[in-house]
Amino acid sequence: MTLKRFSLLLLSSLLLAITMLLVSIYYFFYLPGIKTEILDQQQQEYNLLYSALSLSKNSLTTLCYDYAVWDELVEYIGNPTDDFVQRSMPDNAFKAANIDAVFVSDINNELVWDYQDDSLTSSRLSLVDLIHQQNIPSFAILPTTAEIASQTVSSRSGYIVFGGALIYFSNTTILPSTGHGEIVGSLTMVRLVDKALIKGISQFSLVNFSIADVQTSTKSMQEFFSLKPIENIAPSHSWLIRNTFDNQAIQVTLHHKKVSLPQLNWVSAITILLSIVLIVSLSLIALSRLLIEPLIRFNKSINDSSDNNFMSKMASNHFIDEVENVSYSFNQLLLKFNAQQNYLETLAVQDSLTGITNRRGLESFSKRIISRWHLENIGFSVMMIDVDNFKYFNDQQGHLNGDDALVAVATCLVKVMAPYDALASRYGGEEFCIIWADNHYQNILKVAEEIRESIEQLQIPNKIDGRNWVTVSIGVVVVDDKLAGVQKYNFNDVLQHADEQLYLAKQTGRNTVIVARFSN
Repeated sequence: MTLKRFSLLLLSSLLLAITMLLVSIYYFFYLPGIKTEILDQQQQEYNLLYSALSLSKNSLTTLCYDYAVWDELVEYIGNPTDDFVQRSMPDNAFKAANIDAVFVSDINNELVWDYQDDSLTSSRLSLVDLIHQQNIPSFAILPTTAEIASQTVSSRSGYIVFGGALIYFSNTTILPSTGHGEIVGSLTMVRLVDKALIKGISQFSLVNFSIADVQTSTKSMQEFFSLKPIENIAPSHSWLIRNTFDNQAIQVTLHHKKVSLPQLNWVSAITILLSIVLIVSLSLIALSRLLIEPLIRFNKSINDSSDNNFMSKMASNHFIDEVENVSYSFNQLLLKFNAQQNYLETLAVQDSLTGITNRRGLESFSKRIISRWHLENIGFSVMMIDVDNFKYFNDQQGHLNGDDALVAVATCLVKVMAPYDALASRYGGEEFCIIWADNHYQNILKVAEEIRESIEQLQIPNKIDGRNWVTVSIGVVVVDDKLAGVQKYNFNDVLQHADEQLYLAKQTGRNTVIVARFSN
């Protein structure tokens, strides 16, 4: 056999082997892998939609609870007045919070006051009847007579299909702001899942979906909240959300981004295969030295960096300009990546509004303080700071001015605590928390008073309770050195004690500092 024929036979065998290998890979590995990837993506889109709907509902539950533990609402149920409604329950406040209906009921589940948006006005009576009916064993929104009689704090939330649309509801028993005391009734809030909310959820979850009214008698579908996995690839999948007490149902349709498998083009595949074989046959040696070996060194450098959790720069000065450009680009990208990583690590512990440490950063700092307390018996102090009458400030001056006030308070806290080994953080809402690695009682009291005076001297207008400026109440706990049995206490125990002092400060008239020692 001549060398020419041997080369031709060898090349033909190589081409046939590569062709069979590519076909096998395509049908037995590539297509199944793509199918699994598309199914996973469609399943993830369903999971994202499920989580987004649940999060939207949970936000209503949180808002309902915030209103339900409102002392003035407790007083209103005992003595309903139009003045309270006009002053504290304006329609535009509920519209701003995207709440479509609010129902205030007494302990006999009798309607005391309600608000309904224009989108629900036409069905007002039927919605009121639905909220207050108690004759359906499988469904109840308001607390039961037994719960009211036993003074059991309760909260209910969920979904209802009403008038061909999906609505969220949340009901919470009304009681004093302390979270304890006599239950005087219940508060129910309703949010309609309309086109605007669907658009907002779609933008938040990055999935496209729609909701339509259906007749359950003509549809045989899975329940949306069944969490059953998606088993087949389709342009869209639909589920039902139905009531447990009647035949009303709506159809939730999720429109997927990836909807089909790729198709094999034989002409392109063969052309690519021949080109690859030809290029590899003619250029393997040259490329091996000038391109492949530098890439192997790149890969080895990346692997070594991954093993050490530290990414190092690539070597420069390559013969091929493109390889050198890749090396330079990678090194530049590495610098940007490190800068971005540092920025993201900062964001993780930074409050987006005030710019100071957030609750996550507070928890991280508290671990170091608690560790010193447990292992070295080194005491510390915790301050809980609450802006007085902040809800009324927002009601009177608007949330934008409220945000500006919180930023000013946070800036003041950081400025006062700058000389000390302390961390000032935003705990949540209008509450701030300071951890200070100092437990000298007089020092703590002096600085706490300085904080209170400094914030009042900001002269942020807030004419409430006979005052002219925004003020704060401060609860402080001083943890002594060598406290017996410290191992059984954690930061939450100290924080709770500080919160109790804050409560006492507010009870004694606000704009006050209360300091106490942490006791067993």
